Amino acid sequence: MTKRFACLALGLFLILFQSSLFSFFPIEFAKPDLAVPFIIYATFFLSPLEGLIVAVLFGFSQELLSASPPGSMLFTKLAVFLSGAFLRTRLYIESRYIFSFLSMGFSVFESLVFLALGLVAKGEIRNVFNISLYAVPSALFTGMLSLPLFTLLEHFKIRNPDRV
Repeated sequence: MTKRFACLALGLFLILFQSSLFSFFPIEFAKPDLAVPFIIYATFFLSPLEGLIVAVLFGFSQELLSASPPGSMLFTKLAVFLSGAFLRTRLYIESRYIFSFLSMGFSVFESLVFLALGLVAKGEIRNVFNISLYAVPSALFTGMLSLPLFTLLEHFKIRNPDRV
């Protein structure tokens, strides 16, 4: 139980670190979403309830730290969780490279959900070019950072007993 809280605290610290450090980088595409690998790990390797808790907690924390429209970050994190929960029995993650590939895919999916949310909520999409331009490089950077995150989370050896 303490290992799970330590991983959760690590994830919240990394999200706080992400919002404070990556805002100073002049490179726009080098801004990964560090919540996505944690949500994927919790959904695939732990129970869906723990994945939901991680998605809601990280969604609210990114909601507090971002300047995005209210509720959009929480909605996109829940969309990542729901799609991961749907794919949980259909995909098997056997290496960190597959985990990295899934992190990249879910990061692009999160950008598409954000665009769809803007279209449904306002009827228009502002900055669609910027979001679509930076979605893939941001996803690549998220995938690159998910490699050491997966190794770190595997080092804690947190697993659901029925998924081992």
